[in-house]
Amino acid sequence: MHRTTLVHLLLPLAVFALPGHALAVDCAADHFVAGQRTLPTHGEAMAQCRAEELAMTDPDRGNYEAQRSCYDVTSPGMHGEWQHGRIAVDVVERESGDAYTFEALWMCKPLN
Repeated sequence: MHRTTLVHLLLPLAVFALPGHALAVDCAADHFVAGQRTLPTHGEAMAQCRAEELAMTDPDRGNYEAQRSCYDVTSPGMHGEWQHGRIAVDVVERESGDAYTFEALWMCKPLN
């Protein structure tokens, strides 16, 4: 039996194309800053998730098999003027068969 472990990651920023199944979230360039941390926008978090997924599931160097590609965990929520959400990727560790879900948080001001 596989156990699922939820791991929260604040992923660094990168810019790649968004997959077709991502929510359409229009973010302004503003970033939410909390202490030493700056949260990525939706697009930045989705791009980094895809980059991390590709590295983790690389046939030669990755330790995981893809289970579910990067996706929005829920619809975006609002916190004051800031829109926020979580992006996740589901993988299975090749050696143990354990299932993992890696998540990233994002937050931005909506364009509209």
